[in-house]
Amino acid sequence: MGGSIKTKNIPELEDPSMISEQHFSTSFTSVWHKVTPLADTYWRRENLKIKRELSPIENRAPIRLRGFLNELAFETFKKAKATNQVPRKETIITIAQDSITSIAEYIFRITKKEDSITSHLDENCQNEVFELTKNLLQFFPQSHSIKFRPKFSGCGIVSACEGDLIYQGTLYEIKAGDRGFRVSDIKQLLTYSSLEFLNNTHGFSKVGLFNPRTGYHWERTIDQLCIELSGMRESDTLQNITSHMTQLAISR
Repeated sequence: MGGSIKTKNIPELEDPSMISEQHFSTSFTSVWHKVTPLADTYWRRENLKIKRELSPIENRAPIRLRGFLNELAFETFKKAKATNQVPRKETIITIAQDSITSIAEYIFRITKKEDSITSHLDENCQNEVFELTKNLLQFFPQSHSIKFRPKFSGCGIVSACEGDLIYQGTLYEIKAGDRGFRVSDIKQLLTYSSLEFLNNTHGFSKVGLFNPRTGYHWERTIDQLCIELSGMRESDTLQNITSHMTQLAISR
């Protein structure tokens, strides 16, 4: 699986002419070069400033199950937050086991691979889910400040989609792979921010990345990020992105 703890692949879009936000973020190089010409240079410099906030976890579970365990940990984190649970292993694993069936069905619809899921968490899998969940609970401690899976209306070629979570006015993407953050992760956050710009539904002013597997964290205001990537302020940059979304739909 890629870095995201919440699987973003969309098996079936309502309109086959539209694409997912991840596809838009990782493709259309010419569009992104026009909109954010300074992105690669900025991210090479910014990557050196990323801080480790929490201790990394040990990767002992099979890598083929990583997407499943990432998604299970995120769902466990969400349910633990809803009931104000503290990060005790017995409690966390009980919540996780109650979610195995639904998460396995979801992951299998995407991967179509039997070996990408499991109905039983062995000790290594339990430890990985617990450590991921614990890091999420520690990094996002305030339950009243969190909104899970915010939804965004589509625009042009980009289908309606959802982010990971909003915490204290910051839209966060949770990337749980072994890799570092990438410039495509920033473009994904800009894609959500552009869709938000059209409707102003959620009211966040910052964007961030957090990896509960490695403990790394990054965040910036949207305005600061837009200036660094494009030389333009937030409103001009986000409007430019949505205009390209619309133009791409028309040109199809």
